[in-house]
Amino acid sequence: MPVKPTIDTSLSYRELTSLARREDGAWVLGLTRPALRVEARWSYAGLSDAGGRRACIRPSVYMRLRYEPVKVFVGREFVDDDCAYRFILDHEQRHVGVHVRRLGEVAADLQRELEKHLSGIVHVGPRDELDRRLKAEVAERWMPLAERELKDVAREHAAIDSPQEYARATSACQGRIASVIAAHRDAAPDR
Repeated sequence: MPVKPTIDTSLSYRELTSLARREDGAWVLGLTRPALRVEARWSYAGLSDAGGRRACIRPSVYMRLRYEPVKVFVGREFVDDDCAYRFILDHEQRHVGVHVRRLGEVAADLQRELEKHLSGIVHVGPRDELDRRLKAEVAERWMPLAERELKDVAREHAAIDSPQEYARATSACQGRIASVIAAHRDAAPDR
């Protein structure tokens, strides 16, 4: 599913730093928070006996992977400075791009694996047991696999949040981002 981020400018960069759980002294000027949703349902083609006790089925599964919502936060101190706001938003859009790219890769990989796993397989047995078994397979194997694969992006996000990028932020917009941080450094904590 396409990713449609919403922009939230209600939090300060201090609140974003706390939300991101940064304890290394780095300030978080913007933050991207995607909420992963994985949905799945089975469908069956096959035959059942007249009493419905035994079935011969060929299952197929429909899975939908999406991030909803995707919230992109930009520190409220930067909203009125078009250059700073754009610099931070562009940085966060790179994080969104990592999630979008990975979502496409995982969906394609999962589709290939499911097709390989289900290709030509016919299940025979009591209809209720087959239904339980196939639903359990989605819940215990395929959905966790998708979730694990989609969370495997930490290195890519770390590359975006590199020391060089933080250094770039201090000089961006003729140093206005750094001056906002310096001006607020000794101020009272946000409420």
